[in-house]
Amino acid sequence: MTETTLEPPADPIVRPRVNAIAPCLLAWLVPGLGHAWLGRRGRAVAFFLVVLATFVLGIASGGASPVISGQRPLTYLAVVDNLAMGPFDFIARRMTIGELVYRLPDSESDPRRLEIMSRVRDRVRIPTYEYGSTFLLTAGLMNILLILDAFDIASGRKD
Repeated sequence: MTETTLEPPADPIVRPRVNAIAPCLLAWLVPGLGHAWLGRRGRAVAFFLVVLATFVLGIASGGASPVISGQRPLTYLAVVDNLAMGPFDFIARRMTIGELVYRLPDSESDPRRLEIMSRVRDRVRIPTYEYGSTFLLTAGLMNILLILDAFDIASGRKD
């Protein structure tokens, strides 16, 4: 009869914790940069390309960055979502609205409000506007997930 010996389980790999703020900030600045900083270069490139492609498709399809309107409460969420793209949001606003505007002026007769609404209406008339705007929102949501993923890796909760 052979004797079986049980070996003690190997010690789990202990990864040093790093400051989770830095990769999150880097991931906000450029999608994938937080993962690159954490040494996940392949993931970083893939994530950057996916968010960039979604962003470019959104702009090319005639999408527009949302602006906050007091009469439409969900616009707050859409603006926060687009802000998650970091500097890409600034680029999108310049390309789709023509300036960095996040909120419509409250007064209906304000000439600035009328000018912004005119630019947004021009975008809405593009047949693929809804698709483009959805792509822009999706790029923001994906980057939120990437920021959270970088946080989990940096804090040691995920490999």
